[in-house]
Amino acid sequence: MQAMNVLLSRVGTNEAAVAASKLQGATEGYSAMLLKTVGFKSECIRELSEGSLVFPWTSNKESLNAFGTVHGGVLSTLADVFTRIHLKAAVPQLHVTSISLEISFLSPVFEDKECVCVTRLVGKRDNTVFTNFSLEDGSGAIYARGSHILSLS
Repeated sequence: MQAMNVLLSRVGTNEAAVAASKLQGATEGYSAMLLKTVGFKSECIRELSEGSLVFPWTSNKESLNAFGTVHGGVLSTLADVFTRIHLKAAVPQLHVTSISLEISFLSPVFEDKECVCVTRLVGKRDNTVFTNFSLEDGSGAIYARGSHILSLS
């Protein structure tokens, strides 16, 4: 856990904004396109509590499925991207690879809903980092939550 404390103490909104901007600067790729689709702005990242970062995003027509709710793949990708940005902010010199992503969809997200993804770095063992996340709105209603395990190399 000592190494995890070092990771947590090094992560701030400025570092996260830099990591997010690098991803957003990509001219190709699903993740960069999706961040643009949901109106994500790296300068709007904020800290909720020590070790937790908040990534704002807004659902829109392009993120919906045929039933008029945000597609589960969009929610999963946002969770993947935001937890990855959080970790890259802590260790920008290392490569980050997903080991597993688990998500529970609790409630539908409809069009034009202002939401956030709250990410937390919760543990580390060797080169494996454990994170969790929740996708929620400003009132605290949780739409999805889960965990993401990543490898550092």
